[in-house]
Amino acid sequence: MLTVGGAVHLPHIDPMTATSPPTATSARAYITRDAVFLYVLVSLLLLLACYLLLTVPGPFNQDFRAFYAAGHMLLHCPSQMYSLAEQKHWQDASAGGSSVLPFYHPAYEALLYAPLSLLRFRSAYLAYAACNMLLLWVCYLVSPQGNGVFSTKRRPLLFFLSFPVLLTIFVGQNSLWMLLAFSLAYNALTRDQDSRAGVLLGLASFKLAIIGPLAMLVCIRRGRRFALSFAATSAALLGVTVIITGLSGTAQFLHLLTGATLAVDNNIAAQHSAAVLLSSMPNVAGLLYLLHSANLPSPVPFVLNLVLTLLILGCGVWIQRRASEERVAFSAAIVCAVLVSPHLYIYDYSALLLPLVLLSHRGLRYLAAPWFLVPPALYFYAQLTWFAPAAILALGLFGVCILQFRNEERSAGLLLGVAES
Repeated sequence: MLTVGGAVHLPHIDPMTATSPPTATSARAYITRDAVFLYVLVSLLLLLACYLLLTVPGPFNQDFRAFYAAGHMLLHCPSQMYSLAEQKHWQDASAGGSSVLPFYHPAYEALLYAPLSLLRFRSAYLAYAACNMLLLWVCYLVSPQGNGVFSTKRRPLLFFLSFPVLLTIFVGQNSLWMLLAFSLAYNALTRDQDSRAGVLLGLASFKLAIIGPLAMLVCIRRGRRFALSFAATSAALLGVTVIITGLSGTAQFLHLLTGATLAVDNNIAAQHSAAVLLSSMPNVAGLLYLLHSANLPSPVPFVLNLVLTLLILGCGVWIQRRASEERVAFSAAIVCAVLVSPHLYIYDYSALLLPLVLLSHRGLRYLAAPWFLVPPALYFYAQLTWFAPAAILALGLFGVCILQFRNEERSAGLLLGVAES
């Protein structure tokens, strides 16, 4: 029960769902026989798929190639970590193949991959896949309870059969670390531990394109304590990056980030050279690309992207300022950040597991089947080159956030009227 302006507000029950709001649940409640069986089965199948991949040239084009080479560069030539020529040299030498996958992440992240670089590429790839599988189980346990479509019984299906999560493990990406940080940060916010939440999201700054807008929205809602801890953590990690690469290396890093961000205004050849393929990005930029924005005069795609980004962020700010429940506000912040992120691929949709768990509006049930079917269909249609249409999933989820927020506003208004009468 809480009091605002002298009026007593009872705990909110969403009128669009038959269940009550989520309550605190021990992680032990999620360790069911079905969950363990599904997790073990999926893990074994993924390990088999990763092992079979090692028998073909595929691993040389996996994202882990860039991380593995970054671990080598951290140990041998950290000041050249963001030189594309050096990245290609080390990727070719350490992982094989002949292409370059730019390493766009802050240098401190390479500390995770330096120990793996002591192994041969194939062994390191399998070790990182096993680490990601263990991390997935941890995410499953620490993520908050929901009471909607993906309640306790369906929770294992969401975590262990979602295509973005499976792809994260298969290609050797780092999106599960982001999901873990988001889950722990949300748990901290629900306990009014704003400083702790700021530190946790600051530690996830390796996903700067998503963390930036997310932290801004959370800061608008939570205020100074969160902002100070997030800024301090991010600044400390940036300092580590500068120490590792030096000023010249940091300048190269900023140049790479700028080039990736402005790729929305580039032609296809320029996108390939920067390894930023808009047709693969399920965000605002990818949607504009599907609408043939690349055929418009040079400044127009950038302006359109900016306008849509500001519109989505404006809706996000509106929800942050007025939402009564943290689960709706944080879910909206995540979905907004994903949609407006200038650099996003389908494995980053792993972050959307949290809104899918937290939201309870009945509209979510219409997204359940597309969530499981659309990404794999796009993958089998065009591998990793045509995921922009998946942005409809994030847009639909954002719509659910708005609907649930509006229902809460109406319910709060009714309760206020009753209390005043």
